[in-house]
Amino acid sequence: MAKTLSIFPAPEEALNQQRTRTRLFMLLSPGMLWLLLFFVLPLGVLVSLSFYAFIDTQITNILTTENYEKIFTEAVYGKIFLRSFMIAVLVTTVTLLIGYPVAHFIARKSHASRDVLLLALIIPFWTSVVIRTYAWKILLGNSGLINYLLRELGLADQPIQFLYSTPAVVIGLVHVFLPFMIMPLYASLEKLDASFEEAAMDLGASRTRTFLRVTLPLTLPGVAMGCLLVFVLSLGSFLTPDLLGGTNSLMISNVIQEQFLQSGNWPLGGAMSVILLLVSLIFIFVYNRLFDFDEEAGA
Repeated sequence: MAKTLSIFPAPEEALNQQRTRTRLFMLLSPGMLWLLLFFVLPLGVLVSLSFYAFIDTQITNILTTENYEKIFTEAVYGKIFLRSFMIAVLVTTVTLLIGYPVAHFIARKSHASRDVLLLALIIPFWTSVVIRTYAWKILLGNSGLINYLLRELGLADQPIQFLYSTPAVVIGLVHVFLPFMIMPLYASLEKLDASFEEAAMDLGASRTRTFLRVTLPLTLPGVAMGCLLVFVLSLGSFLTPDLLGGTNSLMISNVIQEQFLQSGNWPLGGAMSVILLLVSLIFIFVYNRLFDFDEEAGA
């Protein structure tokens, strides 16, 4: 007797599928609720707020696109966005140049030494960013350690104005975000078999050629992930630029903070926040397409 095929699952199989879906829903519910309450809902409020008109220091119920038009038509906002982008790119570049040798040094040490070095790398995370930034404010001040050393070495007659400048902001951001570059690089370098580098050098390749043709290509996922993390975090940073840069090196996050906390122009601050978020998402999307993080994660 021929067996009858059915597109409908057997009752017991259907019951198991229902139980699996229920269990999966129960497991995901806390995370979904958290995202809904603390990400989707505030983001929705922010987006809707950006379309309200701000008239006579009051937020009105009039819907308008004036806030977005103001950002795109007034040159000052374009300059601040461009400065924020350039500082983020500069911080990313400097952290990569410093972080890659450090990550390579740690990855080639013995396991015991790696643990100690990684602990030393993580320890700064235990200190508040505010305290670390104020430490740089003391070091870079006119009577700080750096100016003192420059005068003692005869390299400067008068104190050099480091504070409240773009280099001070870059130094502070590099210090804060350097571990975010080193950790992904270390993860890639730790997976890389050192015998590949040894084989290339045994075949006559110089250290530079070995790095460019073997080490760097095989660790590009770590480079890409580190650059992505540092760039996005730098672009949205406001505390370090506020303390070390002052009004001369404002970044877009400082302007957003000013609109929300001082000017009370929440619609304009909301519009800037939405544009900053879109810029970050576009950057992440392009980066993801170039380096295919999804495929790397699934590999």
